[in-house]
Amino acid sequence: MTVSQRTPSGPFFWTCLIAGAGIVGYGLAGAWTDRGDTRPADLVLWLAGSGVLHDALLAPVVVAAALATRWLPAAARLPVRLALASSALLTLVFWPVVRGWGRSPSVPSALPLNYGRNLAVVLAVVWLAAGVAFVVRARRGRTR
Repeated sequence: MTVSQRTPSGPFFWTCLIAGAGIVGYGLAGAWTDRGDTRPADLVLWLAGSGVLHDALLAPVVVAAALATRWLPAAARLPVRLALASSALLTLVFWPVVRGWGRSPSVPSALPLNYGRNLAVVLAVVWLAAGVAFVVRARRGRTR
């Protein structure tokens, strides 16, 4: 039997499974207890939609980007792939606050910042770091 054919077992697996189920249960109980604020129907829609979005859009785009980076210089491949993955993840995670979902006129302190601008700044830093990593990797490659 190969490693990929084994079924999960052992105390570590079961401990993590039980702990994960407890964390999910705690989150669901909190969402239900505060259902006036969390709006469980919207939460279910968001979770289901994010799964569909991931499988239908994000995963194929990431695979295509990884395949497209094969034509980049070797020193640029890893930094560009990491920057693409980080950009996609950051955009997906922060999209609700960028769109202002959860903002309420009755609570002016809820989501008070310009989250679109802040996301753009963070993405610029990610791509700047990728550029610096590329330059460092390219210079190391020339000296060897």
